Amino acid sequence: MDTPAQAVLLLQPGAALAPLHSLLKQLGLDASPMHPGSTDPTLEGWYTLSHSGSGDLDAALARLQQAPGVDGAYRKPEGEPPG
Repeated sequence: MDTPAQAVLLLQPGAALAPLHSLLKQLGLDASPMHPGSTDPTLEGWYTLSHSGSGDLDAALARLQQAPGVDGAYRKPEGEPPG
């Protein structure tokens, strides 16, 4: 069974996620805080993005990178077995 592709979103310091909700929905992305409940300003802007849409994840991330308040959006690296 395939798992949905995941990516990472980093907002600029002080930027809010709320203005991006409609764009995220349009791109087929769901954002979840990477550090829920954190009050550390260096951690509050990190989100895990789940892409459940049938569209191109890389194209969606490229579009998201151009949005105001976004510092970075990129594909989450695949895990590797220890060894």
